[in-house]
Amino acid sequence: MLFVSLLFLYSCDIENPGTVLTANELPGSVVTFISEKKILGDEEIIAYYDTTIALNNSESAILTNKNIIYYNSGRIDKISLSSIKSISEIENCFGVCILITSSDNKIMKIEIAPLNNGNLFLQLLEEQTNNYLL
Repeated sequence: MLFVSLLFLYSCDIENPGTVLTANELPGSVVTFISEKKILGDEEIIAYYDTTIALNNSESAILTNKNIIYYNSGRIDKISLSSIKSISEIENCFGVCILITSSDNKIMKIEIAPLNNGNLFLQLLEEQTNNYLL
């Protein structure tokens, strides 16, 4: 049991507090991971959330000034902010669950655990999307 606990702690990113982070709060380990995996194009991070318990960046939601991105073990799903048709919060969800639909009916669901600033992520997503409506 001690070995499993130590292994789990070793795999955790101790720099990452495990909540929604804005660009200025990103630990170096997250910046390095995103760069190495070539997740971003010509864009800047607005908000980041690692959905994993281990905080190993293997599954995360990333809001940039151009896209909403969901990264999952090498798979990169993107919806351009300019193509977002709707953003809604799913009721009766544990934490904050966001459903995003694009103009070409692509759907993305983002779940943010309770006490992890999910409302901040939702607010920033709505604000960034509204910038394209002006």
